Amino acid sequence: CSKRGTKNTLDYKMYYLADMRLPINYLVDLCDDYLGYIKPLVSMVKKCIVLDLDNTLWGGILSEVGLSGIKLGPTPEGRSYWEFQKYLLSLHQRGIIFSINSRNNLAEVLEVLRTHPYMILKEKHFSAIEANWQNKVTNMKSIAKYLNIGLDSFVFLDDDPYNRDLIRKNLKEVTVIDLPDDKSLYLDTLATMNDFNTLQITKEDKNRGEMYIWEKRRQKLEKSADNIYEFVKSLQVAIEIEPANEFNIPRISQLSQKTNQFNMTTRRYLEEDIIKFNSSKDYLILSAKVVDKFGDYGLTGVVIIQKKHLAWVIYTFLLSCRVLGRKVEESILSHLIKEAKKQKIPKIIGQFIKTDKNAPAENFYKDNNFKFINKSGDLETWEFDCTLEYDSPQYVKIRSVYK
Repeated sequence: CSKRGTKNTLDYKMYYLADMRLPINYLVDLCDDYLGYIKPLVSMVKKCIVLDLDNTLWGGILSEVGLSGIKLGPTPEGRSYWEFQKYLLSLHQRGIIFSINSRNNLAEVLEVLRTHPYMILKEKHFSAIEANWQNKVTNMKSIAKYLNIGLDSFVFLDDDPYNRDLIRKNLKEVTVIDLPDDKSLYLDTLATMNDFNTLQITKEDKNRGEMYIWEKRRQKLEKSADNIYEFVKSLQVAIEIEPANEFNIPRISQLSQKTNQFNMTTRRYLEEDIIKFNSSKDYLILSAKVVDKFGDYGLTGVVIIQKKHLAWVIYTFLLSCRVLGRKVEESILSHLIKEAKKQKIPKIIGQFIKTDKNAPAENFYKDNNFKFINKSGDLETWEFDCTLEYDSPQYVKIRSVYK
């Protein structure tokens, strides 16, 4: 095998003429492999796989053959689906979330997820389930709204060319994969994709699926609350703020790469950038971990402050969309203002750069008593006078290990 492999990947003519050992036709594959490293660096990775069921996760039409009739498991007809689900599970364990978009009866689908002996993916692995008889475009929009992530974060897998074309034409942001007619090639098709690559798997990645289960419970509580204050009070939100260190720097870098909605400047950083900032006396990097009575959100907030003689400049301020609407952003700002006052810093400068995705952050400084100073190009500058009082959000506890 080694001999044949060497022969197939060595072009003697190009080696002698151009000192290039690799045949030209392999360069495309090589570039595609390199993209697997580049995509996570420039935030081009996907967050969610939306799956059809019939002839995608199992063989056969559930509504026609029933639970015992679908093809799934260690049999010639079911093994490819079984192995495909095993690979999908490995992606889920790396932080990719799953949703179902299927034309089926919900009760029958749940029965398979809960009771089929060879079903690798269980109900708990799916953050959203749309199993009904609506068109798949409507279902996809519902999933995006429920998960609160952009359509450009989705990958859609469906064996039916009609449904793939429907999504592709109506939701151009969604990445649609053309599954091959040969079901045994499903796994290889997905495994060759580099849209799910990550440079490092964090604790938050591993727990992401479970976090969305907790989020369902929070949303149920929010619907029953009379107002935002009652909701936050009942959540029992607590925030732990600590400086950057060797343990949280990978997650800080990852958040800067992936966070779009509440990101004041959308500056992206590699781990090396964070380490450089952290070693400078001119910068302060703080991370925020958030928990409530339902569970641990993990490290979901980052602030990078440029320390000047007469002002602290908020160079980066970002929060995962999962903690928005819990008064977390205002609580972190309150902490910064208190710390600035302790160090007798007269003012805090906030920076904002508008993007296509950070509308939720657009009015944050204005709504929190910052004064607009100027706009230079895309950069807006806002200022908070530290002699003024700032009302800290009620019902949110802050524990700080920053000194």
